[in-house]
Amino acid sequence: MLISKLHTPEGVKDYLPEECRSKSEIEKNVAEVFRKSGYARITSPTFEYNDVFCNMGGIKDRRTYKFLDRDGSLLVLRPDMTPAIARIAATAYSHKDIPMRFSYIENMFRSNENYQGKLREFTQAGIELIGVNSIDADIEVLVIAVNSLLAAGLKDFKLDIGHALFLKSVIDEGSADEKTAEKIQQAIIGKNYVAVNELAEKISNENIRYILQELPFLIGDMSVIDNVKDRVRSSAAIDALDYLSRVYSIMDSLGMSKYISFDLGVIGSMDYYTGLIFRGYAKGTGSSVLDGGRYDNMVEKFGSPMPAVGFSLKVNDIMSTMRADAKTGADILVVYDEDSRASAFKRAEELRAEGFTVEISLIGSDIDKNKEYAARKGIKKILYAGIKEAE
Repeated sequence: MLISKLHTPEGVKDYLPEECRSKSEIEKNVAEVFRKSGYARITSPTFEYNDVFCNMGGIKDRRTYKFLDRDGSLLVLRPDMTPAIARIAATAYSHKDIPMRFSYIENMFRSNENYQGKLREFTQAGIELIGVNSIDADIEVLVIAVNSLLAAGLKDFKLDIGHALFLKSVIDEGSADEKTAEKIQQAIIGKNYVAVNELAEKISNENIRYILQELPFLIGDMSVIDNVKDRVRSSAAIDALDYLSRVYSIMDSLGMSKYISFDLGVIGSMDYYTGLIFRGYAKGTGSSVLDGGRYDNMVEKFGSPMPAVGFSLKVNDIMSTMRADAKTGADILVVYDEDSRASAFKRAEELRAEGFTVEISLIGSDIDKNKEYAARKGIKKILYAGIKEAE
């Protein structure tokens, strides 16, 4: 009987050989950056108790996949790695282990509210630096973020940096009440700048009104900071701007300022951020390929107060920004006739031992057919065992 549903459910996908190869290469290269930076690989269960992820101010409850265990416990498929690592840090380690450096490459599961081609099962690679709240810790994570994107194969990208306390302080400074402040914040998170403008019109403070109405344009170089610094009076907002300026200056001294720009309108969809927030954008993409920031209050929710900063790199989104090689491309195709079968297989094993990827031809010894096959599969070289070699 023919199975009626031969396609995958919405939001999940098969990975064909060329995609598997690209994905594995990205993960391997990024993992090597993590390892060389001193971040130990860690993993967590694919599903955990719902309490690990709920009330964290991060993934909305309706976007998680939940189910009941046989004992009635509410479980959830892992939607985010950060709370899981916070749990591990709080329960398996102590303050004497500070600083803790963890890395991961795992699949996440989220039910997107607006599907629009987004995957519901996807891969993230990231790091978490736990136990240190300093500009040096933030710089370390930013440097690794840049190196990870380069290792993943991206060349034209920017990290837009902002600060969680800047916009919050601006909104609090200009809002007459907590309800208005909440409305403005939600409109900014939803990128509903029409609503932001309407709410800003009700603010009497001209400078605050200007900042809120200019939010979509407060992205760019140091001039962005200079443009708003004299317009705020909140000490928290001024401190946030000074901090961002220092971060930029240090990244510039490291030769990495070309990858850094400012986004003062960032407020973070995950409101657990407490300081630096950054998003990575590659040329030609409308959404971020990397999200990160400082979240100093999360580990405390598991019983052990410790500051933390980290980022997650979206492997699938990076794959979609790069032109995938449509061919699997073994290094060598070994062609043979019946008399040279043994020597062909032996030579193939020798080449594999030397590090080459080798295919044995299974379509006979016809030269033209094998050339056509090699061209179709992107195989770089043909070895005619016992006869000759041809490119």
